[in-house]
Amino acid sequence: MFSSREKDLGRVWKRRFFILLTAFVLLFSATSFIVYANYDYIAFKLMISKFYIYTDTLDELYKNELHKDTNGNYAKYFDDLAITAVTQKIRALNNDKYTYLYLPEQLQKYKAEEKEEADQSTWRELTPETVYLKITNFSKYTAKYLSDNKDSLSKYHNVIIDMRDNYGGDTDALYKMAGMYLPKGSVMSTDKLTILSKTYRSSGQKVFNQNKIIILQNKNSASSAENFIAALKDNLTNVTLIGDVTYGKGIGQFTMDVKNGFAIKATVMKWFTPNGRNIQGSGIQPDIYYNNEDIVNYALKLIEQK
Repeated sequence: MFSSREKDLGRVWKRRFFILLTAFVLLFSATSFIVYANYDYIAFKLMISKFYIYTDTLDELYKNELHKDTNGNYAKYFDDLAITAVTQKIRALNNDKYTYLYLPEQLQKYKAEEKEEADQSTWRELTPETVYLKITNFSKYTAKYLSDNKDSLSKYHNVIIDMRDNYGGDTDALYKMAGMYLPKGSVMSTDKLTILSKTYRSSGQKVFNQNKIIILQNKNSASSAENFIAALKDNLTNVTLIGDVTYGKGIGQFTMDVKNGFAIKATVMKWFTPNGRNIQGSGIQPDIYYNNEDIVNYALKLIEQK
């Protein structure tokens, strides 16, 4: 006869066995499904990377496309080669220059240039009432720069924000920076993906309360820079845009790190201004067209006239 304690212990082990068995079955089923779903690709990868006899051709292909000498290990970088082939076709058919595979050296170069570009952001006093702020890109570095200088910038009643030649950048930085100028809960943009939509609202407390905001823009103000411009213009009544029509990039990309130091970048959504407009191909028109070299002085005179 088994004691009640032994029976309880038996039930515990029996339950654990069935849990492990169920987990194993689910894992096996999921693995089998993945293999089945990708059978064609797996078979092709195995055929080319292990059995293809023209290895000189493969060596040349890997060097041309990935800048890699595989030393015969074609399987290691085969996925990257396949990604490159697909993204090249996408760009050729759709002129989508934003979807591609980052090579490791390209990714490192981009990160270094992002930091160097952000370091060129600057501000200076124009008058005791007005400050000039140049934002060169949107990144964690420029978001930190704006946050670090918020106490000094907040002392001025007026601001001229220079977004000329700002090609955009990180949307997280964009929302943090735009949110510093907007009341809490303000719509900053709506992103529409293939399967869902997401509306971004300012979540923090408004930091800057300038009486007059002038934004300088040109044809090279693009992407997150345009989103910043639209977020302020659509939500505030004291914003004036001066310059030229912006670039017109109303689409957004997502970058994902993958194996071996590579990263995938792909266009995954359209974004809409707080007023519900997608600016792809059209851009944002200024309130005042002005392209002369003295645009900062012109903006300052405009502030002083009002």
